[in-house]
Amino acid sequence: MTYHLGLISIFLLAGLRSIHGQADSGALYFPSESKAVQNENLPLMPAPAIVPQYNSAPLQYQSFVNQLISVAIANVTLSINRLMPPRSRSNENLVFSPISITAALALVLLGSNGETFNEISRVLGLQAGISDIDYRSQFFHERFSDLLDKLVATAGFQLGHDVRVANALFVQDTYPIRELYKNVANALYEASVVNVDFQNDPTNAGNVINEWVARSTRGKIRQLLAADPPRETTVILSSALYFMAEWERPFFEHSTKRRPFYPDGRKSPTDIEVDMMANGGLFPYFRDRRLGCEILGFPYKGNRSTMYVVMPVNSSKDNLERILSTLTIDDLEQLVSHTVLTEVITVFPKMIIESTIDLEDTLKQMGIKSLFNPRESNLALLGDIKLTYGNAVTNFTKNIKNYDVNSIDTIRQLINQQSRDNSYLNPGLYADQVIHKVYVDINEKGTE
Repeated sequence: MTYHLGLISIFLLAGLRSIHGQADSGALYFPSESKAVQNENLPLMPAPAIVPQYNSAPLQYQSFVNQLISVAIANVTLSINRLMPPRSRSNENLVFSPISITAALALVLLGSNGETFNEISRVLGLQAGISDIDYRSQFFHERFSDLLDKLVATAGFQLGHDVRVANALFVQDTYPIRELYKNVANALYEASVVNVDFQNDPTNAGNVINEWVARSTRGKIRQLLAADPPRETTVILSSALYFMAEWERPFFEHSTKRRPFYPDGRKSPTDIEVDMMANGGLFPYFRDRRLGCEILGFPYKGNRSTMYVVMPVNSSKDNLERILSTLTIDDLEQLVSHTVLTEVITVFPKMIIESTIDLEDTLKQMGIKSLFNPRESNLALLGDIKLTYGNAVTNFTKNIKNYDVNSIDTIRQLINQQSRDNSYLNPGLYADQVIHKVYVDINEKGTE
């Protein structure tokens, strides 16, 4: 399995709930409604592949880790969709970024040990049958870092593209942060690891966090915390996504107008009207009769990434929830890989969605529980505790000149050898909140 930018795009955006309903019968034309003609002889249109160059491990092993990362992102996508509270009884829209959330978990994995490390490893699939992957997690971090770098670099070479995956750990300043961890986290994930004073100055701590998210998203997300964090807070894990790209084929100018929107299906009455944009031409499309859904792709400029929209054939909130509850990783791969260029006339909702999600309950249901328990959380790689190395007791950080992932794994092994006393292994840090915020603006020119 190779990296698919287009597949990543569907993970980022397929969670939009504004595609629950359909417009009036004269407006929303998916090809199955006989308003378009399929080009059956055109080749399949899978998303373009990214093939990073590696030289630090055998090719077969690299391929396994690449596949592992793809599956990890897909699992995060499907798990969050299924574990979030049901939305079929409300008109609430939701957007989240699985790749950003996965990167945040990787950041915590980098600083964890013991059961916390094991739980995150299981969610990310590191304990997946290769005997040493959970003991050599540096391969996961190196490959994932390459993927994120590729996303940013690919966007940078395309006019009208900008991608930023921002993650940060904010830690109570009475817990010194290991300098090695800060350097590796920044080198791999460009992540910020910052000491703040929740206990004595929660207002300033909140301001620091909000300023970070505004900076990381070019001001599109101005606030991550609406109120001061509790004084007893020790760690807040924050993730945010900034994604800007122009359409390869922009929606028609001056064609946007208010149209009915049917969240409960076209046969049900509605008093909802939304701005609908119009477009037409050749777009990637596929109808899956087994799943009872259609997929339509809107390529971004340069055709290196695509936003895929998944809609039930008989579209309604309930039918979308049904599809989401049974959708698998293979289903997503098949939906994207089977799209063919098809003549389409369509209208699509113009929308601005901003979601703030506290992922604590969802992550607990996924199996990451100890991270939120002050007695069980083990972030030993994050704290700057002293370690015994050889015959000397020293601050290990000061003796490390090369900040690389192998050093982090060495420290993990040393910590495991230090003591069986959990109070020693656990510096007292645990996550109070895991806050994820995404802002998406889908308009005639593109997505931001």
